[in-house]
Amino acid sequence: MNTACSRRRKEAVGVDKQSVRLSMNLMFMARTRQRRVGGVLLTSTATVFITGTDTGVGKTFVTAALVRALRKADVHAGAVKPFATGSREDAKVLRAAMDGELTLGEINPVFFRRPLAPMVAARLEGRRVPLRVKLPMKHFELLLVEGIGGWLVPLTERVTVADWVARRGWPIIIVARAGLGTLNHTLLTVEAARQRGVQIAAVVLNDVDKAGAAAARRNAAVLWRLTRLPVLVSIRALADALRKELR
Repeated sequence: MNTACSRRRKEAVGVDKQSVRLSMNLMFMARTRQRRVGGVLLTSTATVFITGTDTGVGKTFVTAALVRALRKADVHAGAVKPFATGSREDAKVLRAAMDGELTLGEINPVFFRRPLAPMVAARLEGRRVPLRVKLPMKHFELLLVEGIGGWLVPLTERVTVADWVARRGWPIIIVARAGLGTLNHTLLTVEAARQRGVQIAAVVLNDVDKAGAAAARRNAAVLWRLTRLPVLVSIRALADALRKELR
């Protein structure tokens, strides 16, 4: 009994304390980068991609909450959703989180009316999905880029969301459900990201109230033990880690 209790206590420490420190270490790719060109110091925007284990897991909620938390901590953070289908409600939520700093067109430059994967929606509208998308990089210290659906959603017949992100070298945050089924879905997403050499900054378990705090913490502990990734059930902790890394 004492051994089991000790193991559970260690896992709890791993989720609640080591996760924040680990996220700071893993966010090295997301820090603001500086380089000199002709004696002039240029600063480029740090970028983090927010993906999910499925559609409807709460990517927009997490992205908007992070933007608000970072802005309150004096980090000029922004958020965009390059690809959307069916509705621009997610883009409107992100715009509200930024106090209207960007237009809907800047937040969501590629939109299709039918609520389907971009590849399918574009085909039905007789259009192509543009993969070269202009993002408002220069405006922010940190730009959060929200994905569409899950990690392997096809943008075209040859390019998935995962491929699109991997080509840009962005680190990712994985949003997952806190309850039943999250272990399988999250582990599959982690494996697919690692196969492409994509840096995973953290996993955020969302909808904790629905799953129950105890179940969320158990799943977080198991995921941390199996992946050695920061697994957070607190958006505030993740925002603090991002803010400290940028500073």
